[in-house]
This record gives sequence, C-alpha cells and structure tokens, in this order.
Amino acid sequence: MPRPWFGALRLLLLPLAAVPLALTAAPASLTLYTEHFPPYSFLQQQQVRGINADLLRLACERAAIQCEFVLYPWLRAFELAQKNPHSGIFSIVRTAKRAPLFQWVGPLVSSNAYLYRLKHRTDIKLQNLNDAKAYSIGVAHGDVYEEFFLAHGFAHGKNLVKFSTKSESFPLFLKGKIDLLISSELVVKAWLQQQENPPEVEIVLDVSMAGQNYLALHPAVPVAIAQALQQALQQLETEGKVQPLIRTYQQQHVHLL
Repeated sequence: MPRPWFGALRLLLLPLAAVPLALTAAPASLTLYTEHFPPYSFLQQQQVRGINADLLRLACERAAIQCEFVLYPWLRAFELAQKNPHSGIFSIVRTAKRAPLFQWVGPLVSSNAYLYRLKHRTDIKLQNLNDAKAYSIGVAHGDVYEEFFLAHGFAHGKNLVKFSTKSESFPLFLKGKIDLLISSELVVKAWLQQQENPPEVEIVLDVSMAGQNYLALHPAVPVAIAQALQQALQQLETEGKVQPLIRTYQQQHVHLL
C-alpha cells in the first residue's frame, strides 16, 4: 500500500519571491473552518487538533497570521467559508466545480482514497467502479465523494446511503449493513483504532482520482496572505516537519468517532 504523502506544494496564485512571512497589512485573524474528519481534524479538549489542523496552525504562526480554528458539520463549514471574507476551509478537495469559489493553498496532507469491504465479505467483488453500483456505499452529504459518485451514475436510495458526517457510516459498515466504505489509508486506520476487536478490512477499488486536501480561502482574503501561507507550508515540508505530524497522529489512540 502506498505511503500517505504530502503532495508537492505548488503555488496556485502569484510568485512568492517577494512575499514576506511577517505581513504588515494582515487582518487581525483568519477563521479557518473544518469538519470532524480524523485524523486530519477533530475536537480534543475543546481545541481543534489533527494532522492538517496542526500543520496549518504552524503555517499561521510562521506567516505571522492569527488563525482561529472552528469545527462545524461540513455543509455549515462550507457555507460559512463562502460568507465570511476573512475565512477559509480545510481539508477540502479542489474540484473543477469548487475551484473558482476560493483561493487555494496547498495541497495539505492527504492519503489515497479507496472503497473498502470487510475482509470476510468475499461476496463483494469489484473489477471497476461500475461494479460498485451493485452495492451500498455510505457518503457524507455535500462531500466530494458524494459529488464523485453522483457524477458517475450512482444514486441516493439505490446504491448511495446519505449521512451527515463521514464517520457516521462506519458503525453500520462494521455491522455489514453497508457494503462498502469510502475512506483513505490514514482515516480508516484512525477509525479502526477505536474498536476493541476491529475486524479486518481490505481495499477493493482505488478511487483516489477525486483529488487531494487543500486550504481554500475566501476570494476577499488578501492575495499576500494566501501566498504567505503557501510559502510557510512549503518551508515546513522542506524542513521535514510534516511526516512527524503524521506519525504522531498514527500513534495516538484518542476518541475520534
């Protein structure tokens, strides 16, 4: 199985050469919205923590930007990030539909996404995405994978079961009431760690073509701020700060569901 990876950082806005990390005209703060999406973001002791939350906290500190992290259900977070001119949302996949709505910083930490089955469910056999239409799949309403499956001919009430969060489908998947789980290497490992006697799961299909995680900033956020955060992320990756974050959360056993 390929290792989780921090995608090659690339600037999606303007060249960085002249962008200082300490911004003289920065707003008092940015509000960065996210959802309960362990191990990338979750609430721990009344603070938003996780791989991408901690990574962005470091980037904000380095860029001299005061960032407040707020956790909401996904659709609420997405709505607020479009309304608040001093805000952003993470970990969000950059799609053609979403691209013009935001300024994009990243990518952040992602890992390949797959359809999983319980290992003993040998009755579930997939050769391609079309084969998955014969089985039930849990999707979070408003999530990129809901959009992805709908675009490929799947339908609610037929093969898609809608939930309000990504993790809501997991207990039903473990009980065999949902056939397939959409998740990634990092996420499914975090979820399984919460089970006393976790069942074995296995990959049946790669669906990582949907994209990587990013920070998406409101268009009204000054371009210099987006550039400074991009530069800070690139420096953190160059300095080797990202992989230790991933390892920290792979080793933690906190309540994530």
